[in-house]
Amino acid sequence: MAASLMNILDDLEARLERTQAELQALREENQRLKQQLALQNAPEPSEPGQERAATAESHSEGAPEPMVTKSEASDQAISEPAASAPQAVPEHNEQDGPAEIAQTVQTAESAPTPSPHTLLNQWYERYPNAFFKGHTKPLKVGIHQDLAEREEWPNKLIRRALANYVNLPRYIKAVRTGAERVDLDGQPAGKVDKEAAQHASEKRGEKKESESPKKAQTKPKAVATKPREVLVEQAEREKSESHKPLSLEDKLLGLQQKFKGR
Repeated sequence: MAASLMNILDDLEARLERTQAELQALREENQRLKQQLALQNAPEPSEPGQERAATAESHSEGAPEPMVTKSEASDQAISEPAASAPQAVPEHNEQDGPAEIAQTVQTAESAPTPSPHTLLNQWYERYPNAFFKGHTKPLKVGIHQDLAEREEWPNKLIRRALANYVNLPRYIKAVRTGAERVDLDGQPAGKVDKEAAQHASEKRGEKKESESPKKAQTKPKAVATKPREVLVEQAEREKSESHKPLSLEDKLLGLQQKFKGR
């Protein structure tokens, strides 16, 4: 129980570090967007500046001042709110980003940790080309690492669920020399070598030996019942023979033996 609590705490600490790293990345992205918006909205020298120079020259010569300056003032008044408005967008994104990350972390933490048997049943549905309920194929060597990358559960839980599968009789029977191994997607991932096949055959032998004593214990009981039945049959026969009526010859023999004895 203590070991599982330690694994949960380690997992939570790792997730917290990931969320902090993501928050830092979002802040840096927000700062970069602000800088880009400031560069885009910076006033550039263009034709209005030339027009101002022309109006200044015409004013110095005594010509009437054109109405362009009013339009320029209105353009500046419009451009200034437009430049200030987009800056609020990344700040809103900065506030929404951590909230969404925190929500995903809370949902992941609130999900109850399944038992190894329950997790194995989920794998039957999630990886139907690797985990089989009927005809079984040997799994890729080191497949627990692939599962650790795809699954969000602790490594200890993943190893226990995987041990429940590889110790099934149908899986041990499938591990034979030259049999093709598969990965989580059902793709070929090598073949079973002699050492693995020998280890599986030893497992099969241990299971057969463990089952044979049970059968040997049941047989003596059946053998022990036979002598009792034989004794009962013999006693019944003796009783039936003693109750049979004696023939005349038997009676004469009995009388002769009595006289001889006298």
